[in-house]
Amino acid sequence: MHSLWIDLHDLCVIWMTAVIWLVQVLIYPNFRFIPDAEFKAFHKRHCDRISLPVGPMIVQLFMVAMVLKEGSRTPEWIFHGIAIALIYAVTAVFSAPAHAKLGRGKNLQAIDRLILSNWVRTLLWTMELGLILMRRFTP
Repeated sequence: MHSLWIDLHDLCVIWMTAVIWLVQVLIYPNFRFIPDAEFKAFHKRHCDRISLPVGPMIVQLFMVAMVLKEGSRTPEWIFHGIAIALIYAVTAVFSAPAHAKLGRGKNLQAIDRLILSNWVRTLLWTMELGLILMRRFTP
């Protein structure tokens, strides 16, 4: 089965995998080095600006739903559905509360929790990318 939904999904995963790795290894760890007095304003700018690069998360959710609706309930697409559900769950349960705490000021424990919980999202998107590469480049 091949469709525009699959192509759009794959593009979203490729994009989000790149974004999440940058966030994980560069952006979140550097939160530690922002001076306390500047952190609240810095974090607000980060949250305001990161929404555009992570927008494909919403598109990916829609694309997985469309592919599953079209009837492609293969193990790969079931995994994609579970992965995006877990990504949203980790975001809601761990990332959003950590960001809410950081919005009130610098908190090293919240930064550490954010980095640790973000590994789940990083690994899930990386696994999704691996499945896409296998599908696209395996005869």
